[in-house]
Amino acid sequence: MTLDLLPLGWAHFAASTIALVMGLLVIARPKGTPAHKLSGGIYVMAILVASITALGIYRRGIFFFAHWFAVAALIVTAAGITAAHVKRPRAGWMHLHLTCMLVSFYILIGGGVNEAFLRISFLRRLIPDLNAPVVGMTHFAVMIFFAALIAYFNYITLKRLRAKRAGVSPIHAPLRATTKI
Repeated sequence: MTLDLLPLGWAHFAASTIALVMGLLVIARPKGTPAHKLSGGIYVMAILVASITALGIYRRGIFFFAHWFAVAALIVTAAGITAAHVKRPRAGWMHLHLTCMLVSFYILIGGGVNEAFLRISFLRRLIPDLNAPVVGMTHFAVMIFFAALIAYFNYITLKRLRAKRAGVSPIHAPLRATTKI
């Protein structure tokens, strides 16, 4: 593994690693709890640092697609956090929040896929360049996984919101929905 990084690259690497760990914690743990808010806050700070530092890293000396992903991560993270803090749009802020945050995590993971193929010797030997089919297939698999995560969390959130509006405990909602009264 080659980590010949300049100080900005090390800051980017550290922030990306923290964002990766915190993002996994946020996904795996219950939502809306104090632990979720703390982990989420750390994730947001780390993803902001990772995205801002990415804007200053120039391997080719030009602004290229990786920089645009950093800009996209900044935009979706800001939109997701804003939705959660202002609770707007009123009917869909939770869906907007979780979708934006998962998209920001997808962007982080997508960058990690590229870096893995560039820096891990075993993977580097598999490909002539980043346009190799195995890189594209890996990105496609990651994309499908995150699309499924977004669909899953939106479905669960919608189900809980509907159960809450109906006055049913979200825990018992699946049972009541299948039982005829």
